[in-house]
Amino acid sequence: MMEKDDRKIGINKALKCFGGFVRYYDTTEPLTQIIALVSTGDYRNILACCGGGDQALTMLGAGGGRGSLWVVDINPAQLFVLAAKASFLKKNNLMPSFEQLHRAYPGRITAFKKNIRCLRQMCFYNTVTGRMIAPPDSLAEKYSIATDNGMFCLPESGPFWQKDPLFTARVRARLGRLHFARMDIFDSPDYFKQGSLDLIYMSDIFWPEALTYYQAKLARVAGLLRPGGRIITYLDAGDDFMGEGVSPGRMLAQQARTLALKMDTDNVSGGYLVFERMRRGE
Repeated sequence: MMEKDDRKIGINKALKCFGGFVRYYDTTEPLTQIIALVSTGDYRNILACCGGGDQALTMLGAGGGRGSLWVVDINPAQLFVLAAKASFLKKNNLMPSFEQLHRAYPGRITAFKKNIRCLRQMCFYNTVTGRMIAPPDSLAEKYSIATDNGMFCLPESGPFWQKDPLFTARVRARLGRLHFARMDIFDSPDYFKQGSLDLIYMSDIFWPEALTYYQAKLARVAGLLRPGGRIITYLDAGDDFMGEGVSPGRMLAQQARTLALKMDTDNVSGGYLVFERMRRGE
């Protein structure tokens, strides 16, 4: 699928190649919705934002990525976290805590606990309007990462399915499909072939303003899908606090027809938006 085979990195090599400062260990996304969306489709080849990796593991358990599930992130520590979670899961049949991985791989990953209270005393300055903006409560944990240099980690860490032995077994059986690449997902068209993907997953990435630069990048990413292939993106309701067009989901919704995508209005639930690549003649 990728034009350069030497970029194909599996779990063991990822553990040797990556590491650094961890930003995300958990997700607040409703992973039950990812299972519902992925289990009903034919998604052999998937490209996904890595983050803490729980979304990618969930898609594997739901039956996606039977060919390959590529996870990409510009931060090498996030790729390490997913590889370490996968390795630990395979060996121990359970998901690890951050503390367990920190002990198992000394010096490879680091993070600081965040202080959400500090963020709630802060405001953002909008350089376009000149206004001071107080972030809504729904963004407190999200933006504490940027303002406190802290890691996002829930008190009860790990995806809900880690207590489901059957689903966990499905995830473990498919870990060999995971491949890792250090890159921004918006640079992926430089390495993946057009029309080669069945599914692209994008997390709720925040952009400070709507820029034509990102619009052009979205158009190239959409071109990676085969006809009928889909993009799943998470749209955090709090992303609207600085105006429209500050997340991939919102920009995709605004420009779907221009990007040769159609929005699947039957699958809008739990914060996820689904877009399908149009077939010829549609």
